[in-house]
Parts: sequence; structure tokens; C-alpha cells
Amino acid sequence: MTDRTTNDAAAGSAGEVDWLSWWVAGLLFLGAAIVYFLPAFSAGRQIYGSDYLAGGYTFHEFISRRFAEGALPKWVPYVYGGLPIFANPGSTYHPFRFLGDLLFEPHRIFPVIYVLQFALAGLGAYLLTRELGVRRWIALLTGLAFQFTGLTMSYVLAGHEGRIIVATLTPLVLFLLHRGVRTGRAVWFAGAGLALGSALLSFQIQSSYYLLLLGAAWGIFAIVRTRVRGAGAVTGRVAMGLGAVAIAFLLAAVNFLPFLDYIDQSPRGGDGRGYEYSTSWSMPPAEITGLALPEHAGILDQYQGSNPFKLHTEYVGGVVLLLLLLGLYYNRKDRYWWFFAAAALVALTFSFGGHTPVYRLYYALLPGTRQFRAPSISFFVVSAALVTMAGLALERLATLRERAMDDDARLRPARYILAGAAVLALLLVLAAGAGPSDAHGRALSAGALRLAVVTWLAAAVLWAWLRRAVPTLLVLGALAVLTVADLWSVDRRFFETVEGPSIMYAPDDVVDFLRSQPGRDRAWILPGEVVGARSYGGSLRNYLMHHELDQVGGEHGNQLQRYNEFLGAGERTYVDWHNVLGDLRTLVSDGAPMGPRRRPPFLAAGNIRYILSMVELPGLTEVHRGRTGLVYEVPGALPRAYLVAEAIRAPSPDGALERMARPDFDPGRMAVLYEPPPRPLPGGPAGGETTITEYGPDRVVVDARTDRDALLVLADNYYPGWVATVDGDPADILRVNHAFRGVPLSPGEHTVVFEFRPSAVYRGLWLGIGGLFLLVAVGVVDVARHRRGAADEA
Repeated sequence: MTDRTTNDAAAGSAGEVDWLSWWVAGLLFLGAAIVYFLPAFSAGRQIYGSDYLAGGYTFHEFISRRFAEGALPKWVPYVYGGLPIFANPGSTYHPFRFLGDLLFEPHRIFPVIYVLQFALAGLGAYLLTRELGVRRWIALLTGLAFQFTGLTMSYVLAGHEGRIIVATLTPLVLFLLHRGVRTGRAVWFAGAGLALGSALLSFQIQSSYYLLLLGAAWGIFAIVRTRVRGAGAVTGRVAMGLGAVAIAFLLAAVNFLPFLDYIDQSPRGGDGRGYEYSTSWSMPPAEITGLALPEHAGILDQYQGSNPFKLHTEYVGGVVLLLLLLGLYYNRKDRYWWFFAAAALVALTFSFGGHTPVYRLYYALLPGTRQFRAPSISFFVVSAALVTMAGLALERLATLRERAMDDDARLRPARYILAGAAVLALLLVLAAGAGPSDAHGRALSAGALRLAVVTWLAAAVLWAWLRRAVPTLLVLGALAVLTVADLWSVDRRFFETVEGPSIMYAPDDVVDFLRSQPGRDRAWILPGEVVGARSYGGSLRNYLMHHELDQVGGEHGNQLQRYNEFLGAGERTYVDWHNVLGDLRTLVSDGAPMGPRRRPPFLAAGNIRYILSMVELPGLTEVHRGRTGLVYEVPGALPRAYLVAEAIRAPSPDGALERMARPDFDPGRMAVLYEPPPRPLPGGPAGGETTITEYGPDRVVVDARTDRDALLVLADNYYPGWVATVDGDPADILRVNHAFRGVPLSPGEHTVVFEFRPSAVYRGLWLGIGGLFLLVAVGVVDVARHRRGAADEA
């Protein structure tokens, strides 16, 4: 067969669309993305995303605010007792996020990212298939098929921008790696490093992990397939490939360096949470039918699979599926086609997760797999592989058509395959129509009809084209319209807009009440499953954060494990709230007294002053009854900063919680420490007072007065990187009550300053800047050297 290592031959092929250069194709992809996402830029509207609205938007709003203030976003004080932004930075430092932040308000950032990433998805697929010898018009079709493929487009509904960034960059990374291996030029490896770095800056670690595995296999395959000769040439390409990965991690060091410090304090740290957790949200093998008929398992509310719910689709479109059938016959000797087939099959074994025994091998042998969950995330590799295979199949047909006479025997099987596909589509429609007439059955019939119509039309176009009855340009137009219309009809179900933030997050009477209260206190929004009603704020689980109010929980996912344990860490969930729920049950049990401690230990020590509920809680003092919820005040709640004069040593390395649960523990008089203070505390009540004079995300200032040696407790999460000074002199921060901060004070008046200075963030930022300069330097030197060589040859 023809050796697919260059696109030079395809460039001059008969039927080529000469004007369709890469930049024209890029503009077409960009235009298509703009048209698709245009509703998200409408006045008074914002894009919908279940995870995005639940928590993502408020974090991006916070990030934008910190950048606008000229500060790096480092610490988020509003949820889960405060946590470092780099525990889950998302796309904080992604270049497209910066661009969106520069041009628009925070609620437009995601649409900007989506427009640019989906344009890159199309362009990357175009460039990859061109690199593999595919002519321009077929590369354009391949790009459109990948740009609108169901999996990545459906991720919009949840707001999974990280998954989208990595998946849409996959073909571009493969193109740059292959071009680098084929030419041996450093500039292409530098480009691969830039693309990989952009993927890593999404901080979708799991998707990036799968992309790196795919890239490694692709690089090795490309070295073999392009027949790189000589140990020096092979070594050089391997070195440049490893260099590209190194540069990528340099570019993303601002995320990864501080995250490495966080891992041990993460709920997912250590050996993970077990095999059952890691294989949760595996893709049921039966749902592979979603490639052709997503209605089979059900879309959104009609989902009938074994997972709790499903917010995406694997649909690749009828045109791609038809071309894959043709490829099974016509590309059976094409090694590139079989590489992508193998990649798709391996990715499927990842996606199926716990449904097959193969994943146990990955879990046991592949580093990092124990920390992951939802192995179905790897399906983006399947989507990219199948679309590329479809492009290669159409290219093979185009090549045979060029060489064929009027009735070449080599094209007859194609006509049989097209006819067979049309018959299968008809049988599918008949079978679906014979099923139940309920909502799912009607949706299944409609989906089968959609697939059949696309198959019939595409088969007719290809049949006529193979018989030379229609020109190539008409085939391009017809298949492009069919591909986009088919995928668009499914994708659009996963794209919605809702009212803008000014309406959706408008302050209600509960917010107004909390804002009016003195001091800085936390509010606990009772989970719906606890009170038998929906939670206050509904799906906007970081609603209070938007108003810069502190809440006990929230929406995040990578909080600090010690704080989870303080609240009550669960076996199957990060938090089941059993410690604070125990306090609450005691408070509401018909007014039962708290006993000698007089205060609920966990609620009081955690500065949990207010409880927000949708149902009445007898035994608690109601302080506000509003249209959207009830607010109760916790008796004996302590302020954010307070003094104690008695220190109790924890009975074991993690025994503070056990000690706090004992009946004689009074958090207003004593604190549990894991190491003794520099000077013994005298015990008894601590006479004095504390006042928080400044409270910012990265800086807290407390004025304290005490009549004896005491411990200043700040009920914010303890974390390395926080430093303290007392009257300008450095002071140690002790871990208090398992999760919080404490600073020893001598008698007198003091000013205590807490500042968050995570050195890894600054090191990572400078490494990223250095990596960018290195990448540019490598590219400039390589281009200059290449031009000199070309001039010398001339």
C-alpha cells in the first residue's frame, strides 16, 4: 500500500480542493464554533452546566476577582473551612481563560474557552489527517466530525471544561508528535510541548494521563512507521519527545508543584479509596451502542443504564460509522488505521472499568490509577480514534476512485457495503418501531430514524461519487452538511442557556440577613437528605460564596481531608457529616441539655453559628424566617478567632476528634493539640478578647488581648504555607482541634497576622514562564537553522 508518511502526494491529487489550506479550514472551524455557542453570549443569559453552576462559576468569579486585584488566587476562604485553590485549580492559568477574562465578564469565560477549544479540535483533526496523507477536503470533513463529535460536545452540559480542553487537543498533539518524528525538527516537538502544556493547564489530570499514554504509544509507533534509521536519529527523536513532555510540565508547574504538596492532605491521597471507588462511573459495555444510537441507553432524563445518571453521549454520527464499515474492508492493510483501532480498543477497556477484569491490571500496574475514578473519562480516545479512522477510510476510497476505470472491481465491495448499510438501517428502524410506545420507545424510534436517514443519504452520495456521477466539491458539501446536522441534532440536547448571574445569584432575604450580622461566622446549609427536603440554594451549592459569605460545606470535590474528618468523613462519600450531625441531634432532641461541656463541640469549635434549613428544627433558636429558608443560631457557637488557656495533648496521632467527642470537652475553654505549645498554658478561662481587623483570602489580622498565657485559635483550616507573626515577629502555627490553626500568646496586647505564602506556587509560576521562554527559544533556533540550511542548498 501507499506509505502514509507525508501529505505531499495528497496535495496534488485529482479532485483536491486547492483553496482549502489549513488556515482557511481553521477559520471555518472557528466560525462553526462561534455559531454553535452564540446563544451563550446573549444579553442576560449564561451557559448552563450542572457542575459549573453548582460550584464552578463561583470559583471562576473568585479567580477573576483576585486577578483583577493584582493578586494570585491562592486560598479560597468561603467553603469547607478554607482550602488552597491549587487543590483543584481547574483552568485557572489556561491561556484561553486569561483571554476570556480579559475580554468578558466571568460568566462568558467558559463560552470563550469552548469556542476556541472546539475550533482547535477541528483544526487538530484536519492537520493530523493531512499529516497522514489525507487530501484537504477529506481532512475538513474529518475535522468537522471531530469538532462536533458527541462526547466532547456533550461535556458542555456539566461544564467539564477540563475534559473538553484535553479531548479537543488530542489530534493536535498527535499531529505535532508525528510531524516531529517524521522530520526530526525540534520546532514540532516544541509545538507538541505547548499543546501538551495547554492540556495540563486544564488540570484535568485523569484525561491528561490518558493523553500521555496515547502520545507515548503514538510516538513509538511513528518512529517505527516512518522508518527512522540509525541509533542517533532514534535517540534524538526520543529525547525531543521526552523534552516536549518536560516542557509541558514546566508550563503547568504552577498547578502541579503546589498540588504535589496537597496530595497527602487530599481525600484521594495515599492508596486512594479502593477499587470500588476507582471503578465507580465505569461505562457499562452495553452502552457502546451509544456510538450509533444514544437513545438506546437513553439521553439525560430517559437514561436507563446502571450508573446513577448520565450527562454525556458517545455518539459519533452516521457518516463516521458508515466510513468505519468501509474502512474495515478497504483499510485492512493500513497500519495507521489499525493503530487507531487498537488505541480505541484499549481505551474501551479503560472506559469499561470494573465491568471487565482487565481494569484490575491497570489498577495494579499503572501508577496513579488508584487515585482516579470514572474510568469512562478515557472514552475521548475512542472518539478521536474512530473519527481519524473514518477519515483514513474515505481517503482510501478517494485514492482508488482516482485510479479506477469506469467499473473497477476494487470499488465494487464499497457499493455492496453501502447497500448493506442502507438495509441494516432500514431493519433498525423497523425493529425500533416495533418496540414499546412509551417515551423511551418513541425516542429510540426517532433516533433509529435519524441514523437511518443519515446513512441512506450518505450512502447515496458516496455511491454516486464512486460512480463519478457527482463532483468532489458537491460530495464535500453534502457530507459536511450531513455530518454537522446529524451531530448537531444530538449535541444540542446537551447545550442550554439560563438567566445570567445577576438574576440567578441575586441576594435573597437569607443572604441579606447573614450580611447584616456582626463578625465572621460560618453557615451550615443542611444537606437535603438530612432534613428530608431540598437544600437551601438548591443546585447552586456555592450560592453563599458568590456573596462572600462563609459556609461549612459547598461544592468542590478536592477539599482538605482533615476538615472532612472534622465534619465527619464518610466511607462512600467524602463527607457524611456524622460529627456535626451528632451535635445537631443533641441540640434538637427535645431540648436535652448539652451536659457539662455546655457547647456542641464540633459546631462550636468550627465557628458554625448559623444553620440554614428548609424545615423547622425544634430545640434551636430561630433568628430569621425568610421566603427561601429558615436560619437558626447554634447556642454557644464560638467566633472565628478566640482564646483558650488550656491545651490538651491528643491521645494518638489522629486522636483529636476522639478527645473532642468526650463529654468533658469544652471548646470555649480548651483546645486539643498534636504538639505542646512552647510554654505550658495555665488552664482555666482565658480572660481577654479578640477582634478580626482584616480578613482577606490570603491575609487575616487579629488583635488579641489576654491576661495570661493563652492560645489564639483561628477556626480556619491549617495548611502548610500559612505563616504567622505576632507583633511583627515570626510565630509558629500549631494544628488545633484536628483541622484549625493556633498561635501561642503571652499576656498582653498583640497583633497577629496570618499570611498564605505557598512557595511552590511562586516556584511553579517562574518555572512556567521559564518553560515558555525555552519553548520559544527552541522554536526560533530550529526555524533559523532550517532557513539557513535551505538557503545553503539554494
